[in-house]
Amino acid sequence: MAAPHVLGQGRWRRKSHSRSWTLYTMPDFGKALRGLTKFRCEHVVAGSSPRPFSLAEQLQFLRSRPGNVLPPGEVHSNALGSHYYIEAVYPEDHFQGKVRLSRLSSCDVEYLMRLMREKAPVPHRDRIVFLDTETTGVQGGTGICPFLVGIGYFGSDDFHMVQYFIRDFDEEPSMLMALAERLRQFELVVTYNGAAFDIPLLETRFTLARLDNPFESMSHFDLLFTTRRLWRNGHGSCRLVALEREMLSFLRGADIPGAMIPRAYFDYLQRRATPALPSVFTHNAHDVISLAALTIQLDEPLDLYSLARVVENSPEWHRSIRLYEMALRGGLPEPVRRKALENLAVTCRRAGEHDRSRDICAELIRHPEFSMVGYEGVAIYYERVARDFEAALRVLEQGLARAENDRWKRMLQARWHRLQQKTLFSHKKAQDSQEPS
Repeated sequence: MAAPHVLGQGRWRRKSHSRSWTLYTMPDFGKALRGLTKFRCEHVVAGSSPRPFSLAEQLQFLRSRPGNVLPPGEVHSNALGSHYYIEAVYPEDHFQGKVRLSRLSSCDVEYLMRLMREKAPVPHRDRIVFLDTETTGVQGGTGICPFLVGIGYFGSDDFHMVQYFIRDFDEEPSMLMALAERLRQFELVVTYNGAAFDIPLLETRFTLARLDNPFESMSHFDLLFTTRRLWRNGHGSCRLVALEREMLSFLRGADIPGAMIPRAYFDYLQRRATPALPSVFTHNAHDVISLAALTIQLDEPLDLYSLARVVENSPEWHRSIRLYEMALRGGLPEPVRRKALENLAVTCRRAGEHDRSRDICAELIRHPEFSMVGYEGVAIYYERVARDFEAALRVLEQGLARAENDRWKRMLQARWHRLQQKTLFSHKKAQDSQEPS
């Protein structure tokens, strides 16, 4: 009789004067196989010879023992097989660092759609899903498998967290089917570097499993691109863990490094017992919840202001008007508020909103810490729009009387001299036109 095959490390030896086989291997895996041998003996019909278990039977037995390794969850079955999943609910008053998750209900979702340049309808909060994957490799490619997919979403006032896990590679189709069914109820998916990794990977796996791609009907917001813009304005590293610390004031404590996660999963496949696997689930849950918290934090006035400054110098500079407006409406400390008003006035003038730019500049002139940008802006309005050179000269003279900075004095003086020459030329031209020919 040939030795049976079983997943794991070790060697089968045949006992003397016996038709049964015993596996001598590592203690933890050997304990599981001893249970398998006992299970086998209990199911042998009296008087018959025991037969070797098939690979499918051995795997079924081993998978029936997840409690010692996996966090508490359930086995879900569908038309493509079975998989393991964990579901948790976080109450509305749950904080990730300093951010309360329920604040998403007051966030400007339309602003998020503008950030990702989407023209799709603005989704309700309950139609937004946050997604993160843990995979067998970090470089991407067809051979990489997502063994754990975590999603988070709001239902009523609570935040729901669902993690889909495959206990072996043959459970992937079942997991993907369940994931696709759940994702179809959402309109917007939020990821971190998902445009380059998570979404293309899952789309490939859906195709290989011959399943419809749920992302085709969804908008996608990759937080990485937005946080990179903020990073240029002083937030340091754009790694998710670093952003949690800087923007959320959240520290994970003892957390498994991302580079070690594939190894932890392969250890689980080989031994069905690894102390690192529960920390992988915790790591994934932190990633998903932090996605929601960072999305909320983007609505913070100072971060909106930082983002507006970056967008102002991009090809889509006109989008900075909306960002400055939101930052000012949220409340900015001085002198940041004055600087935001100055930038908004210049951007509005650049966009052709001259009346609005003039009003903002007039507010800057009345500001206790008056701004020279205000005097310059009002003078430009009178010169270029109203064509009232005399009024422009008066505004420049008022600015020169209050200017304390040598640079501004030179700039306003140069504009005053140029405008004075322009006024004299205009008067001379008017006189010449009145003289009889």
